Amino acid sequence: MGLSTPDIIIINARELLTLSYDLSTEERERERKLGLIYDGAIAVKDGRIIAVGKSDDVMKVIEAGKDTHQIDASNKVVMPGFVDPHTHLVFKGTREREFLLRQQKIPMAKILKEENTGIISTVRWTRKATFDELLDESSKHLALLVDWGTTTVEIKSGYGLNLEEEIKILKIAKHLGKYTPVNVKSTLLAAHIIPPEYHMRDEKYVDLVLEDIIPIIAKNKLADFNDVYCDKGAFTREQSKRILQIGKKLGLKPKIHADEMSDAGGAEVAAIVQAVSADHLVYANDDSLKKMKEANVIAVLLPLTTFSLGEEKYADGRKMLDMGLTVALGTDYNPGTSMCPSMPLVMSFAATRLKMKIEEIIFAVTINAAKAIEMDKEVGTLEVGKRANINVLNIEHFEEMPYRVGENYVGTVISNGEILKGG
Repeated sequence: MGLSTPDIIIINARELLTLSYDLSTEERERERKLGLIYDGAIAVKDGRIIAVGKSDDVMKVIEAGKDTHQIDASNKVVMPGFVDPHTHLVFKGTREREFLLRQQKIPMAKILKEENTGIISTVRWTRKATFDELLDESSKHLALLVDWGTTTVEIKSGYGLNLEEEIKILKIAKHLGKYTPVNVKSTLLAAHIIPPEYHMRDEKYVDLVLEDIIPIIAKNKLADFNDVYCDKGAFTREQSKRILQIGKKLGLKPKIHADEMSDAGGAEVAAIVQAVSADHLVYANDDSLKKMKEANVIAVLLPLTTFSLGEEKYADGRKMLDMGLTVALGTDYNPGTSMCPSMPLVMSFAATRLKMKIEEIIFAVTINAAKAIEMDKEVGTLEVGKRANINVLNIEHFEEMPYRVGENYVGTVISNGEILKGG
C-alpha cells in the first residue's frame, strides 16, 4: 500500500498542541492533557487531518508530492483553530458614541436618548439593509475573526425581531457557512429584546416568537439552536423557559443569555431545559451553577463584554472551574458591547480577570467551545479524521498566548484544509 500524499504538511513545530490525551506518555500532567508534541508535524488531505505526531514519524507515513504545500513551523506553536461559540456578527451599523458615553458612567437611560444608541438602533439599520448589503458587511466581520485565528463560529440572529428579518439574518449565516471555508453554526435569537412596535405589549411579542417565528425557523431548518436573553429589562425567567422549551420540542437546541446584568434566574432555566450552554453568567448564583453542572450545561464566558461595558464585576471563571463546570470562552462580537474579533485578547482577559490557568484557557477556546456549539466531533482538537482547522502561531511557547496582550501572533490560519491567512 502506497504512502498518502497530503495537500498540506506542517513540520518542525516547536510545540504542537493536539489537545488529544496520550495516556502512554510520561510528560507532566499539564503537557499530557494538552497533547503536547515537541518537533511536531501534521498532514492534511481533502480538508481532513491524515497524520499527526513527531515530524520524523509523520514523514514516514506520508509522501510529499510536487503540489504538497509545506509549512515550516520551526520555533512556532501549532494548535487547533479557535472556536468562537458566541457572536452576533450579522448586523449593520456601529455604536461608538454609546461605547464612549458608557465609559464616562453616563446613565444608560440618558445614553438611549442619543441617536444611534441601543440595540434598537442596530435593529433599525439591520432591517433597512438589503440581503446583499448585509451579506457584504457580515463577510467583512467574519474576515476579521479569521485574521485572529477563528475557524469555527456561532452566529446569532436577534437584530431583526420579526419573522422576515430574522429569516434574512439566519440565511446570511447559512450562506457564510456554505460559501466560506469557516465552520458556522447558527442560532435563532428572536427573543433578544422586545421590539419597539411591541412596546408595553411584551406578552404579545412572546406569543409571536412562540407561535410564529420559532415554528417557521425550525420547519425550514434555518438555525441549529434557539436562544433567549434572560435578564433584567429583557425576558423573564418564565418567558425564557417557555421560549426554550417550545424551541426544543421543535428541534432547536436551547441556549441562553443568562444573568449578565443581574441574577434573573437564567442559569437555573438553563439547567431546567438542559441547555447546551448558558452564556455570560456574571451574576449567576452558586445554587444555579451547581444545577447547571448536574445538567451538563456548558458555561460560555465573555469577558470582553464586561470590559467594553466598563463594568468591574466579571463572571467568576475560577469558581466555575473549581465547581467542575465545563467552561468555554467567546468574543460576543457585536456592535454594542464587544466590537472585538480577537480570541487571543479573550485569552488574556481570561487569565487576568477570570483567573483561569493556561491549559484551562486553551481548552476553553478550542474543544470546550466546540462542545458549546456541538462541533466537538469535528473540530477543537488535532486528531486523524477531524477537520483540518489549524493555527500556526508566531510564538515559541504556548504560555505566551495570554501574555502577549493585544498582539496578533496568529501567523497561519487553515480551515477545512484551506489556507486563509499566511502559509
